Amino acid sequence: MFGIPTIGWFCAGLTGLGLTMGFAPFSQPLAGWLALIPLAYYGQRQKPDLRESFILGWFAGATHFLTTFSWLTTVTVAGWIALCGYMAIYPALWFVVWVRMAGGGSVPMTSFGNIFHAVVGASAWVVTEWLRGTVFSGFGWNTVGVSQGNLLVLTQIAELGGALLVSWVVVMGALTLTLTARRFEMEIRGAQKWRPRWDFTAGVFVLGMTMVFGARAVFRPPAPPFRSLTYAAIQPAVPQDPWKSAKMTRVAEALTHGSEIALAGRNPVDLLVWTESLAGTGWREEPEFQKAIQNARRMGARSLLTGSLDIRGLETFNSAILFTGPEGRTPLVYDKNHLVIMGEYVPLAGIFPWLRQLVPPGGDLTAGKNVGILELDGSGIKIAPLICFEDSVPEVVRRAAQKLPHLLVNLTNDAWFGNSAGSRQHLENARMRAIEVRLPLLRATNDGVTALISPLGVILAELRGETGSVREPGFIRGEMELTEPRTTVYTRWGDWPVWLSASLILVGLVTRRDAA
Repeated sequence: MFGIPTIGWFCAGLTGLGLTMGFAPFSQPLAGWLALIPLAYYGQRQKPDLRESFILGWFAGATHFLTTFSWLTTVTVAGWIALCGYMAIYPALWFVVWVRMAGGGSVPMTSFGNIFHAVVGASAWVVTEWLRGTVFSGFGWNTVGVSQGNLLVLTQIAELGGALLVSWVVVMGALTLTLTARRFEMEIRGAQKWRPRWDFTAGVFVLGMTMVFGARAVFRPPAPPFRSLTYAAIQPAVPQDPWKSAKMTRVAEALTHGSEIALAGRNPVDLLVWTESLAGTGWREEPEFQKAIQNARRMGARSLLTGSLDIRGLETFNSAILFTGPEGRTPLVYDKNHLVIMGEYVPLAGIFPWLRQLVPPGGDLTAGKNVGILELDGSGIKIAPLICFEDSVPEVVRRAAQKLPHLLVNLTNDAWFGNSAGSRQHLENARMRAIEVRLPLLRATNDGVTALISPLGVILAELRGETGSVREPGFIRGEMELTEPRTTVYTRWGDWPVWLSASLILVGLVTRRDAA
C-alpha cells in the first residue's frame, strides 16, 4: 500500500497498539519501554524516504490514539476520528526526524553515534508530545511518561522536569534498545566489527540515575506537618446526557443524601467537597441547591467546596464555590480558566452561530482570568480548585502551585464517558500533576474516580462500590497531614526539557551522520 512494504505497516501498527497498552484499561508500564521498538527498528534498518516515514508515523499514531481514546465515542464519533487523525501528525513528525537521523547507506554504527541518535530521538518525541498538548489549546493526555505512574521510582523525576522528562527517559531507553539490537545484527552479519557497547552502558546509566533519584524521593522523611485536615468527598453518580443536564432538584437530593451518610454520627469535617456542576443552571438561581448547601453546613461541614455554573449578567462561568466561615458570608469563587474546546466554547461561533448547536451546552462559557487560591476560614489552609480536566493540564496546575497552596482539589464529572477507560485515564494523568508540584490532590467526581493522591503519586484512598466499580455513588472520608508547600524545579522552571530537546534536535539535524 502506497509503495510501503507490509512489514512497515505491521511494525507501525504494532507500535501504535503497544503504546495503547501503557494506559487504562491495561496500564502496563513496560509497554512504554517496548512499544516504540518495532517502528524505530524498521526506520533504522530500512531508512524509508520522507513520504513513507511520515505515512508510517501517522499510521502508528492513528492506531494508538483511536484505540486509547476510544472512550470519546461516547460523546462524538466524528470528533473522535477527527481529533485522533490530527494528533497522529505528531508521531509522524517524530518518525521523520528519527529516520533522518539514521542517515543513509551502510555507515558503521558507533557507540557515540548511537548515543547521539537515541538522545535526539528521545528529544524529538518530547517536543512532539509537548506540541500535541499545546497547539490549538492542546490535548496532552497520555504522554509516555504518564504510562509509568505505577513505577514510583521512575516517576519522581517529574518534580524536576514534569511528565515530559519521564517520557524522555523512557523513550531514550527504548531507542537505546533498538539501536543495540540493530548493532548486534550488523555485527553478527559481519557488516562491521565487534566493539564495546558504551551506548548501552549510557542508557543503563540514565535509567540508574533516574531510579536513584526516585528512591531517595520515595524514602525521604516527610516534612513536619503544617496541620491536619479532615475531609469528605461525595460521588453522587447522577446520570448525565451530553445533550441535556440533570435536573437541579435531583442533583441536590443526591448530594444531600451522600453528605448525610458521610457526616452522620461523626465530628464535623474541615472540608466537604462536591463535584463539578451537574446541571445547566447556576446555584444563585436554584433554591433547592442553596438549601442543600445550607443543610450540609449544618450537618457538620465547616467548609463546603462545590461546583456550579455561575451566571453573572450576560456571562456564565464554570465555577468552584467555597462556602466557609459563618453562615451568610459571601462565598469565595474560582472560575475555570482552561475551557474545553467544542465542549465549553466554540471557535468561530461568532462567525458561524450554527456551530453552537453541535455542542452539548448549546453556547459558550466565559473563561476565568485568575488562578484561584481559596482559604478555609480560621485554619490558614489554602486550596487550589481545579475544575473538570484542569487537573490533567500541566501548565494549569503549575500556575496554581506557584501560589503555594497546601492542597489541590479537583471537581470533575466523567459520567459522560460511561464504562469506558476515560475516567481511569483522567486519574492517571492527574497523578502526574501531584508529583510535578509535590502537592496532595483530592478529587471529587460525579462518576469515577473519587480519590486522594499523595505528593509522591500514591493513591491513598479511592472510592469503589460493593461490586468494585468506580461508578457507584458513595464517598471517601479521612484525615490528611498537610505540610508547608515548597516550589519544585518544575513549578519554577516549567517545561525546560522541551527547550533543551529542541536545541538538541537542531544540532542533530545539522550534524546528522549522512546528508541523505
